[in-house]
Amino acid sequence: MRISSAQLHEASVRAMTTQQASLVKVAQQVAEGRRVLTPADDPIASSREVALDASLRSSEQMQKNQADVKGQLEQAENYLGQGSTLLSAFKSSIVKAGSGVLSPSDRASVVADMTSLRDQMMSLANTQDESGNFVFAGFKRDSQPFSRTSEGVVYGGDSGIRQSQIGPNRFIDANFSGAYVFDTALTGKSGVVATAGDANMGGLLLTGSTINDKTIWGTEKALGPFNVAFGADGAYTVTDGDGEPYAAGTLTKGAATLDVAGVRLSFSGAPKAGDTLSVSSSTSQSIFDTMDQAIAALSMPESSQESARRGNALFALSANIDGGLDRMLEARTSLGSRLNEVEAALSADSARSDALTEEIARVTGADATSQVELATQLAQRKFSVEAAQLTYTKISQLSIFNYL
Repeated sequence: MRISSAQLHEASVRAMTTQQASLVKVAQQVAEGRRVLTPADDPIASSREVALDASLRSSEQMQKNQADVKGQLEQAENYLGQGSTLLSAFKSSIVKAGSGVLSPSDRASVVADMTSLRDQMMSLANTQDESGNFVFAGFKRDSQPFSRTSEGVVYGGDSGIRQSQIGPNRFIDANFSGAYVFDTALTGKSGVVATAGDANMGGLLLTGSTINDKTIWGTEKALGPFNVAFGADGAYTVTDGDGEPYAAGTLTKGAATLDVAGVRLSFSGAPKAGDTLSVSSSTSQSIFDTMDQAIAALSMPESSQESARRGNALFALSANIDGGLDRMLEARTSLGSRLNEVEAALSADSARSDALTEEIARVTGADATSQVELATQLAQRKFSVEAAQLTYTKISQLSIFNYL
């Protein structure tokens, strides 16, 4: 078969063009850092990449949610930590003022400190985040939750709990409402509230209240509140919440305890006829009301009767402050558990994203192994193109006249 010069040149040029096209394709792959540039390069790999990329985007969005809620929980925990510090300082002031050794001027100084602590707590309860939203307002984030009126501090927010998704089927609470943290702390101690009558004239001063018989208190507390009324010579009667007689007795001389419905009341001093005590189950009360009442109790004028009244009031209010501290501790513990869960989810999704990224790189040829292979192919293609060009140059110079 005869091959014309034109056919020879055409075949050589076509071969060089093919080699150059392959070189350009490999060069593009090297430049892009991946083997699959278009779906036509590898339809199966491209389809797999789309599915993996959707999973990666979902994982990254979940990590964003987790990071956001983590910041909110850490912020709330920080605020509650500050609140616990303020309440602890307030409790210390109550203990200091109740020692009975302060002069009126010293007590006035303590009252000033307690007033400052109360105002700081109010400011804390109305804290706004970096976006201007009120942290403890529930769903009403654009309205100040706490405000002071003639009747005391009132809560204007709601009990709404915002939730954030941190997993495919996992939602987590991202806040606490102000109603829960500040407005509904339990009163008393261990479920018991013991108080002395405001009109008491004797020197009886409550020092403790403990449940010494859980069985009796568990069955009888529903009958309360129990009211103890003292008569002459230590005699007393106990009535239930309906005013019906419940028990009666007489305090022995120098007695320092009195048992009522399974609750042991400890006290110092002696009551006068007409003095009263009350024992009931814990209820809830705003921490601001407790703080206001403590400040009012310490502001009572000095007298023998007022000293006992003040001491009894501070005894009950000190227990209420403990209830507020317990509520904040409970909230902080819950926040800590949520933070641990969010951090675990964040770590798991971060590892999942890394795995998905690695798989996408492997499928599309963007991993280290594929890059080495592409670099080798590029060198080979360059060599092939250069060889084809050199061969064509030599062949194109051949002529029969060179041999005549």
